[in-house]
Amino acid sequence: MSEFSLVIKNARINDTTISDIGINNGKIEKIGKLNNGKTYIDANKHYVINGFVNSHCHLDKSNLLDKMTEDHLGKTLEENRLLLKKLKSSYSESDIEKRATDTIEKMLSKGITAIRTQVDVDPTAGVVPIKSLLKLREKYKDRVYIQIAAFPQEGVVDEAKRDLMERAMELGADVVGGLPLVEAKGNEKRHLEILFELAKKYNKNLDIQVDETNDPRMAILPEVIKKTKEENFNGRVTVTHAIALSRLPTEKAKEIIEQMKALRINVIVTPSANMITRFAEVSDLWIRPSNSITRVTELYDNGINVALGTDNVRDIFYPFGNCSMIRELHMLVSATRMTTRDYIDAAISMATTNGAKLLGLNYGIEEGRQADIIITDGTSKLDILNSDETIPCVIKNGNILFLDKNRLERGSN
Repeated sequence: MSEFSLVIKNARINDTTISDIGINNGKIEKIGKLNNGKTYIDANKHYVINGFVNSHCHLDKSNLLDKMTEDHLGKTLEENRLLLKKLKSSYSESDIEKRATDTIEKMLSKGITAIRTQVDVDPTAGVVPIKSLLKLREKYKDRVYIQIAAFPQEGVVDEAKRDLMERAMELGADVVGGLPLVEAKGNEKRHLEILFELAKKYNKNLDIQVDETNDPRMAILPEVIKKTKEENFNGRVTVTHAIALSRLPTEKAKEIIEQMKALRINVIVTPSANMITRFAEVSDLWIRPSNSITRVTELYDNGINVALGTDNVRDIFYPFGNCSMIRELHMLVSATRMTTRDYIDAAISMATTNGAKLLGLNYGIEEGRQADIIITDGTSKLDILNSDETIPCVIKNGNILFLDKNRLERGSN
């Protein structure tokens, strides 16, 4: 009788080590020289890493491109929000499930084993998107871990909108999402207050989209930091985007990053969607129609947990995307010039173990860790970034979801 249910032979687990990985009961049980298991895969010295974690996406909005016309493309962020409201008025559970299912299947083929999705909760669609994604979370529970954040796309200050968020949490949302900039001017702080109230009431973590514009005068991140400290929510708050940080004077940015580190605030970056976001062009020293990405390298250098997401996929806000984290990694390292060996390693971690930490998953290619594993096309971290975006082998909870032996036998691309 074999000692392991699955053994991955000849796995490259770091730049200098080729070893075997023995898996039982959904966990990595042993790393070393092993006999073949009941089932075995020869990794042929390819890099073996944890599955990709897509820490921020919008499954309920994905593939809305199929409902759009050519004149809907190339709009500003605010114009896109108005268009979204129009398209959402015809939402149905079956429609959302069909579009989201297609996206999830593509993510699986790209090696994504865990997802946090922000799901709209607002008067236009009600809780229909939440109900749809709760069904899919259950349907896919053995193939991909899905965490749902209730996302107040149209705000939360109005009582009716807050009631909808309450309903979403009661239905089973995992995280309280937020979007302060959609509120009427002056209500952004109240938006944050309500988010923290909800998070405390339902004992949930927070994931708040902040500062999607690179205009530092509109930055709400300092208020998030202040509220996190007041509510003693250390380690339980994530901010997505935080782009205005890139435009602040360096010394001021350093102060903010130090405060974030002390409060263990996580950051999620969504490079492609961040770079494409467009604003109305006005005659103003601070406002540019183009956008940027937050200070990723400075955040990493200061010990902030930075994770990665695809954000929108083929929808109003980002009409491109093929669900690939490798594509996002390429945009990240290119736009932020993360070209040293240390930063390339860091980028891979942002797409895997850092995201897993954010979602509460026990990732790492180490004994005792969760066996959510991909065998890549590469024999180095740089190879991974340059490789084909469809992963040769995807393993979830120790079970093989996808295996292309021919690609592994051919060696690295």
